[in-house]
Amino acid sequence: MITYYKVIQNALQIYYQRDKYAYFYAAKGQILTDPLMDALIACEPEYWKRYSPDKILEIKDFSRGRVGLDCSGFINACTGQEKYSTAYYLDTLNKTTPALGTEGNLLYTTHGGRGRHVGLDIGYGYYLSFEKEMQSCTFGKISAYRWEHSGQLRDVDYTGAKN
Repeated sequence: MITYYKVIQNALQIYYQRDKYAYFYAAKGQILTDPLMDALIACEPEYWKRYSPDKILEIKDFSRGRVGLDCSGFINACTGQEKYSTAYYLDTLNKTTPALGTEGNLLYTTHGGRGRHVGLDIGYGYYLSFEKEMQSCTFGKISAYRWEHSGQLRDVDYTGAKN
């Protein structure tokens, strides 16, 4: 079982190497090529219709050759698990508010019922996440974001072990 400390270390490694990564909706750690991006776009037409064809080309240009992750793909990469954002939240233990959460916890929001998003509490009131196109791993203050829930990830050891 992976420790919460190792989950945070994995997240920080991605953040420190963030130039290698790009947020791409539905990507789960693949190198983003044109055929792969076209396939991901074709699988989620409702999501991608928010963008004009020119904006999609801009997103693809930014993303090409990078490792693609969406928010749940980021948590997958940190934990070694394979789930989607809502499944992560539904499986969390000791659910609480973001203000009462602890380091290593999953953070979850529905953006007021308009979507689903997850991030990782890295301690001291801060989080890491993959949030939107044309970005990589982002760092932010938990209290400044619209996080709604916090909970411990299932199959992660929170007993205090550091390795």
